[in-house]
Amino acid sequence: MNHRLTTRLPFAFVLLSCLCSLVHGQQDIQQSLQQYIDQAVEKEMVAGGVVLVIHRGEQIFSTEFGFENIESGTQFHAESPFAVASISKPLLGTALYRLVDAQQLDVDLPVSEYLPEFADCRLESGEALERAPTTTELLTHISGIRYDRADKGRIWYLSWTQGQSLDAVVSHIASEFPFKAQPGTRYAYSGIGTDVAARVGEVVSGLARNQLLDEQLASPLGMANTFYATAQGFAARELALPTRYYHDKDTGELRTGRRRVPPQDGHYNASGGGVVSTAPDLAKWLMMLRAGGKLPDGTSFLTDENLELMLTPVEGSYNAQGGLFVRRRDEDNNPVKYKHTGSTGTTVWIDFEHDIIGIILTQTSSSSEFRTGLEQLIEALLLDLEPADG
Repeated sequence: MNHRLTTRLPFAFVLLSCLCSLVHGQQDIQQSLQQYIDQAVEKEMVAGGVVLVIHRGEQIFSTEFGFENIESGTQFHAESPFAVASISKPLLGTALYRLVDAQQLDVDLPVSEYLPEFADCRLESGEALERAPTTTELLTHISGIRYDRADKGRIWYLSWTQGQSLDAVVSHIASEFPFKAQPGTRYAYSGIGTDVAARVGEVVSGLARNQLLDEQLASPLGMANTFYATAQGFAARELALPTRYYHDKDTGELRTGRRRVPPQDGHYNASGGGVVSTAPDLAKWLMMLRAGGKLPDGTSFLTDENLELMLTPVEGSYNAQGGLFVRRRDEDNNPVKYKHTGSTGTTVWIDFEHDIIGIILTQTSSSSEFRTGLEQLIEALLLDLEPADG
């Protein structure tokens, strides 16, 4: 690959060129998307990945591009596994809503009903909480728990969490992490809050978090390669993650990111960031949402009522109750597009208004420009179809 910074054009120019030549027809759409992706790899915006697009329930574009490992020349393939990072949050949220369906979990109760250690928590000022946060507030980042960018806000990187159980980690959070705000009063994106929500799921279901994700999400949806990253999980599936890359801001070159060793089963990793999945698996999850909570055979995965709740926006938050971000509303202010991204270089969205599902998976952490541009191109190309055949 060419590592000379002088050869790189502003990548917005590539997107503009594609948008200026909108064309009709599936083959032309595929060519436009592939051109954008190929140029991104050539200009080292991204090392590689997998893209999958579903329109009106039909897969219209799928590609594997670039390299899982640049040095070895290992290429991506359709079933390549990805650390999906924060997309873990709405995946866990979906599993928790299955517990709501089973009447095991009330997401509007203070979590102290399930985790007594949160009954006497305080603010950093020493003032007592008016009440413990609810599971909904934890999933939508208005719990009052410290945000990711606060001091010690990313506990999954801290040595004291290594080798611990989720139970032990969450107990430590309750006793040693005073709240930043009263629950329900302030938005602050918090992976720690997701850990607490996951522990609630463990308590009400009687299942360890990793098993909970499998039994309530992955297995019923046929997502065979979706799991919380553990050494045992990778070994059982004979999988290995692609190399992670990032851009060196000084040279513009792709550099190798830090390799993370997966924990042993039962040991803590981030509940809101530790899931591994594939593009086909994520498509099954999003297609279930598109189908109104139904599986391909027509049986119910989530009831209409609880699917609607899971996708309901929360006042004071940017998120719906199950964790997905609400990214667009229609003229009647109804949410129509939901999305989530991950810091490893991942994006998924579902647009109910235009019936588009998009999945962009990379392991290049600095690929947000590429992913945003590709998302915009996908939507522009597909919306351009509507007057022709709509």
